[in-house]
Amino acid sequence: MSFKIAGSIVDMTGDGVWPEMSKLIREELVAPFFDVDWKIHDVSLPSRDNTNDAALNDAIADLVEHRAGVKGPTITPTENQAKEMGLSKKWGSPNGALRRAINGAVIMRTPLDVSILPKNAPKMSNVTIARQAVGGIYGAPNFDIPSNGNLSIIFKDENGAEHILSEKAVYKGVAMLTAESDTSIHDFAHATFKQGLAMGKSVLFCAKSTINPTYDGRFTDIMGDIFDNDYADLYAAAGIEFMAQDPDGDNLLIDGVVSKIPQGKLNNWIVALRNYDGDVVSDQVAGEHISLGMMDSTLVSADGILLADPPHGTAPDLEKFWHEDGKLMANPTAYIFAYCEAIRHKSDLNCQVEGAKIATALKKATLDTIAAGHMTGDLSGAIDGVNAITAQEFIAAINDNMKQHMEQGLEQDIPVSSIS
Repeated sequence: MSFKIAGSIVDMTGDGVWPEMSKLIREELVAPFFDVDWKIHDVSLPSRDNTNDAALNDAIADLVEHRAGVKGPTITPTENQAKEMGLSKKWGSPNGALRRAINGAVIMRTPLDVSILPKNAPKMSNVTIARQAVGGIYGAPNFDIPSNGNLSIIFKDENGAEHILSEKAVYKGVAMLTAESDTSIHDFAHATFKQGLAMGKSVLFCAKSTINPTYDGRFTDIMGDIFDNDYADLYAAAGIEFMAQDPDGDNLLIDGVVSKIPQGKLNNWIVALRNYDGDVVSDQVAGEHISLGMMDSTLVSADGILLADPPHGTAPDLEKFWHEDGKLMANPTAYIFAYCEAIRHKSDLNCQVEGAKIATALKKATLDTIAAGHMTGDLSGAIDGVNAITAQEFIAAINDNMKQHMEQGLEQDIPVSSIS
């Protein structure tokens, strides 16, 4: 008998063959174990275009109301793609719109390890990158400097008084103005620390305060204050910690920290990074594993909204297999984890401990299935003697594995970041 999840969970289906993958996961893998009221929204490019983006806005409204959701891979079109697809305009990134709409504060990304799969950084395991979801260079004004001269930054306060904050001699070239609000840093800190508690993992923050002592130092100061005031006792009780300074009291520097990740010296840690830094390093960590299809990814707001989505694209090169033969050839692991994480989060919001345990067990069953040699083509090529299977066959194998888990009874604690 499936477990009833109280309330509703939002499901935003995307582009390409991923709506078909979504339907397969919901019906063949989730439904046998969970009774979920799905609020399904088509946020594909054609749907957004046909509804003048009402499709995305309606999905966002539901996400704000129900506070847990999953989103499939989508396309953010180039000018050429917009013309080729006959769109009325070049629509912006749905991910950016979602982050702004729910005040998304942090994007959590954790590669998934299976012992039989090789890694480009074999010593690295279970490191999570917490990327600030807003701020920094994203959306920052950037402009040409037409000639040699002086550049001034002028701040006009609420009363209209002007203050020169900085002046600098510059040469012909380019410039950019970035800014961070204290509120945004507060949200980033709270969302990250809450996820540390939920995951049972210590948190480390690093930037480059030797180069930008005021800008980067503001992150360290605010995060330290919030941790001391709101989380220190909770972390101590959980046996985890927060670190932003070395034993000498100096702020941790990003170059030194990042160099330790492939060495395995930050295994089981959350590494919290500013927006651009996190964008780059999360992809680096993904590249040190075998496939983007093996990455857990969630967008979290400071007030507890969670949207889980696979970090990979729509894999258009695999669409022909669906259209010609009805075979889904992409790796659905990250998408399955997104459904599990949305269900786990909703269960936590509902205080439904059993639902969260079953969602975690489904994650483990997925990785156990890969460990048993059942895998799609992006993984099988790395293992001698293993033949690629379709996503349909893979999900059926997970279903069988999960039934065995349920028959044997759920364990109290089920680790899912690494399967031997």
